[in-house]
Amino acid sequence: MECNILPLAYGVIDSENDKSWTWFFEQFKQAYGNRDNMCVVSDRHESIIKAVSRVYPTVPHLACIRDLWKNVITKYKSNGEVLSPVFYALAKAYTQAKFDKLMEKIEKVDFRVKEYLEDAGREKWAQLYSPVNRGWTMTSNIVECINGKLVAARELPVFDFLEEVRKMFGRWNCTNMRNGTYTFTTLGKTFQQLLSINECKSLRMTVEPSTEYVYTVNDEARRFIIDLKKKTCSCRMFQMDEIPCPHAWAVLKSKSRMPDEYCSDRFKPKTVIKTYDVPVDPLPDESEWNIPKHICDEVVLPPRYKRPPGRPKKKRDKPLMETMIGKRKNACSTCGRLGHNRRSCSNEPRKK
Repeated sequence: MECNILPLAYGVIDSENDKSWTWFFEQFKQAYGNRDNMCVVSDRHESIIKAVSRVYPTVPHLACIRDLWKNVITKYKSNGEVLSPVFYALAKAYTQAKFDKLMEKIEKVDFRVKEYLEDAGREKWAQLYSPVNRGWTMTSNIVECINGKLVAARELPVFDFLEEVRKMFGRWNCTNMRNGTYTFTTLGKTFQQLLSINECKSLRMTVEPSTEYVYTVNDEARRFIIDLKKKTCSCRMFQMDEIPCPHAWAVLKSKSRMPDEYCSDRFKPKTVIKTYDVPVDPLPDESEWNIPKHICDEVVLPPRYKRPPGRPKKKRDKPLMETMIGKRKNACSTCGRLGHNRRSCSNEPRKK
C-alpha cells in the first residue's frame, strides 16, 4: 500500500473497557479472520492487551513506539530532545551492531530509560526483534489521524456521525484507487522515492561475484553479502524493507537487471488498485430501508453514562513529548545563540 490509511472496522461503544474491546476484536475476527504474518499494533492499554490475548492468542501484539516513548518521557522526565531521535532510530535499526550502539547512547544519558525499554520487551517495539514484519508500521496514530478529521462530526447524533464517517472513508477509498490507477512507476510514490534514493547510494560501490546469485559489495571500507535468490543482504534492509537496498542495487546494475522482480508486490500499483477495489457503498434514503420487524420492535436504551464535570474537550491533550519537541527556544539578539536572551548574555556580539 502507498502508506495510506485503510480503515477495516469501527464500532460504537460506551467506554474503553475489557468487555467493549473484547467485543470489538471478536467482531473483527469474525469479519477478517486470522491471517498469516498478521500483528496488532496499539498503545499499552490494559483492556486492549487482554482482549488481543483472548481473541487472538497466536497473533503478536506489538507496541506503538510513539506511545511507548511518551510513557518514558512522562515517567522519567528525561531529556526528550536528546533521546527521542536516538530511540526512534533504535526502534527502526536493521542490524544488531547498530541497535547495541544506540542502546549504549541511551544508557549513558539515563540508564533508567534503558531498563524500562528492556522490561517492555524488545520484540514489542524494535523491528529488529519483531516476530513478524511490521511493514513499516511502527505507530498506531491512525486513530488520531481519523479523530482529527472528525472534530466537527462528533457533535452530531450517532447515526449522522456514522454517516459522516462512511462518506469520509468512501472519499479516501476513491482517491486512493484513482492514485493507484494513474501510477505508472514500478512502485507507489513513497516506495519509488526510496528505491531511487537507494539507487543513488549505490553509484560508488563495487561488486564482486561469488556465485550466480551470491555477490560481495564493497561500500567504502565495509563489505556486504547479497543473495539475489533469497533476496537478502547482510545489512538486512533488503529483506526487512522488501525493496532492493543500495548494495542489492549495485548488484542489479552490474547484471543489467531491473528491480521489479525484487520488490514486494505489496508496494506495486496493481496491489494498491486491488486493495481499494472493494467499494464503500452509499446508504439509501431512510424511507427505502427494509428493516426486519424484530429489529423495529427492539428497544435500544442509552448506555449508562455519567457526564464528567467541566466543559467537554474539543481537542486532545498533547503529551509531554510533543510539548517539549514543539517548544521554541529564545534566541539572543546579541550573540544569536539559543537558550538565553541579551540580559543574561555573556558571549561576544555576533559579527554583522
